[in-house]
Amino acid sequence: MQTGKSGFSLIELLIAVVIVGILAAICYPSYQQYVLRSYRADAISQLLQLANAQEQHFADYGVYSADLVMLGAKVSERYQFKINLFAAQQEFELTAQVQGPQQADSECPLFTLNNLGQRNGQEPQTQSCWN
Repeated sequence: MQTGKSGFSLIELLIAVVIVGILAAICYPSYQQYVLRSYRADAISQLLQLANAQEQHFADYGVYSADLVMLGAKVSERYQFKINLFAAQQEFELTAQVQGPQQADSECPLFTLNNLGQRNGQEPQTQSCWN
């Protein structure tokens, strides 16, 4: 009569834990980059919506607005949005600056969009961030 033990040995369990740990160490940084890129896409979308609202405001009133709330800006804990007006409110520049947890995105810390549709005019090396 053979007495067979069922279950896992300690060695088998440790090997499984090590394999899971290695997979997690490989996958987690990629996941973090994916999350940063997704919030980057949200910021770009928000800037484009604000620019559209600015153009609508200009069509209605003949000047651009400095009020983010009136233009429909959403509150973000990852980006700080600002409007800079120039030339007696006939020109604008929208900016989205990283803040909070998004500061880990050192590749694309700032997005700008002006009334001419120029993206990151001051920093042409970050044009790839818009893609």
